[in-house]
Amino acid sequence: MSDRLHVLTAIYQSDRSDRSTALTVSLATVAAAVTYLIGTIAFYDKLDLLGWTICLLPSPLFCVAAFQAHLVNLAAVRARSILTLERTLLDTVEPPGSTLDRDVIGVAASERAANLHTATNPQRAVILLAYGGVGLIYLAYTALLLVKATRHMGAWITVPAVCYAVLLVFLVLAWRDCVRSLVL
Repeated sequence: MSDRLHVLTAIYQSDRSDRSTALTVSLATVAAAVTYLIGTIAFYDKLDLLGWTICLLPSPLFCVAAFQAHLVNLAAVRARSILTLERTLLDTVEPPGSTLDRDVIGVAASERAANLHTATNPQRAVILLAYGGVGLIYLAYTALLLVKATRHMGAWITVPAVCYAVLLVFLVLAWRDCVRSLVL
């Protein structure tokens, strides 16, 4: 095997490992966010003890959403790299035009099933439900806690509300870029 092939294989393995790690971190982050939501909602009737700081409780979820956008973008970058390396490696060992169906092996197969742009319509609906559902839950949670904090803050509630609205704009723009970057 040539040195070039060894180097490409090492890079490929590294990218696959990084992508797998990003997925694990993403799932752990979602689990932490769900735990946080359940934990704070479980004590909803006691939140008034926090006073005006109730309005700060949604902020970790905005951080999680931003981190998720970063991870999705990173996954898209890794997928493009892995697909390029897979094509190059396969061209080295299996000439183009052979009977090997390259769309059903490696990352190409998983991307066709899990990428919003290439998945089947039912799978697209599930992807949109998963991400959109989380987004709606975060928004509902934020609205609920801002309403609860209004009793303690009065008109000052507009300050955190505007801050969350600005953060939401940045998050929507970041997620839009992520969805665009998933085009392979």
